[in-house]
Parts: sequence; C-alpha cells; structure tokens
Amino acid sequence: MLSRFRTRNVYSPLDTGRRKQLARTIFDARGFTLIELLVVVVLVGITSAMFATVYGTTVDRSSEVQAQNIAQTEVRAALNGLVSDLRNATTGSTAAPILPGYTTNSIAFYTPDRRPSSNPSIAVNLLKVRYWLTTDNRLQRQATPVIAYDSNGNPIDPGDTGPVQFIATVKAPATGTVGAGGWAQGAIFQYCRQSPPNMTIDPTNTTSPELITWKCETPASAALVKTIVIRAVVSANGRSSQYNYGAVATLRWNVS
Repeated sequence: MLSRFRTRNVYSPLDTGRRKQLARTIFDARGFTLIELLVVVVLVGITSAMFATVYGTTVDRSSEVQAQNIAQTEVRAALNGLVSDLRNATTGSTAAPILPGYTTNSIAFYTPDRRPSSNPSIAVNLLKVRYWLTTDNRLQRQATPVIAYDSNGNPIDPGDTGPVQFIATVKAPATGTVGAGGWAQGAIFQYCRQSPPNMTIDPTNTTSPELITWKCETPASAALVKTIVIRAVVSANGRSSQYNYGAVATLRWNVS
C-alpha cells in the first residue's frame, strides 16, 4: 500500500546567505551608471589636459633655451672674428685700411691674407673684407683677394666678388632705447677717432656703464677712423629674451 507524503521546501541558514550573495552579484553585474561614466570621462580629460599643458610648456622652454644658447654662442664667435679682422686691418703701406663709404650697418677694409705673397715687391697678400647687416637680420662677411697694387704698393679695390659667408643672426638696437645705447635703428657700427682711453661716457646715457655707451669724436674721413664700436642684439625668436652684445676694436694701424 502506497503512502502519500507531502513535501515542502526547507532552507537552511546557509542557503539564505548564498541567495543574498547571488543577489549582490546580480546587482554588481549591472556596471556603472551614465553619470558615473561622465564623471570619470571629465576627470580623465582634465588630468590629460593639465599633463599635456605642463609637458608642452616644458618642451617649448627647453627648446627656447637651447636655441638661445646656440644664438649666443654664434654671435660671440661672430664678434670675435669681426674684432680680430678689424684689429689686423692694414694696407701694408701708409694708406688707411678702412675703405670710404662705411655706414652704421656696413664696413669694408683691408686685412692680411694668410696665403704667402707671390709678388716679391709685396710683403703680404691682402683681402678686402666686408661686413654688413641685411634687412632680415643676417650678419654676413665677404672676403675678396686683392690682385693688383699701385706704384706705391697700395692695394687697388678688387670689388666685391668673393664668396658671401653667413656669420650670425643679430638685430640692430632699437631706436632711442637706453638699454640699447640709444643708437638709431639699423646701427651696429659706431666709428670713433679716439682710442678707448681718450673716449668719454655719453652724457645722454650715463645710467649704463657699458663700454659701448662711450661718446667719441666722429672721424671726418676713413683715414681718421681709430676705433669701431660694435653693438648687436640677440634673440632666439620673437618670444624669448633679448641680449645685448658689444665689442670694441681699436685698429693697430697708426692713424696719425
């Protein structure tokens, strides 16, 4: 004889814990809400923008400093070469080495050539050297060998046929700026009849102790030029700081 039994579900406390855990798992599987995602995207974007700005500024500043160092090294070498050429300026005779027609941004003169002389009547070969500043701030040098001399041994102008050499990128001091020596726009050369010990401070710019603010007597001709004062402004680009460089070249050739 068969007996009928009634069954019922009986849950232990352990089963109840598992059901709660399962419920939490199902709840967690739903993921992030849209608002949470938007907040995360905004925070990541802000952090990325800040990092990109700092990184870009650092790279730009590093590049600017490197470019400025290159420009300063370039102009120092250029001025040293220019001063050396000027100090050695000579014609090998009593004639003046500075050629007429010099301006505030260009100068031409004779200086010894390193090549040995092939003419027994000429002690040393000469070069006609010309420096000038272009309108796009390029300081250039041109050296043309002297190939002919007159009966007195003075060089005959060979013209400007030698190769042109780029020296440095410089700017002329701004007009009327005390920090720039108060020179006119485009002026990088100043010509003096005296040597430095006989030059006086320019009373219009007594706030600056720089040598290039000296006031000197303007020579009436190329034969009376004794000292050339050089001033150049260096800047890597339009945003970077500007630095003033100066040099003084006193001719070894005897003017008197």
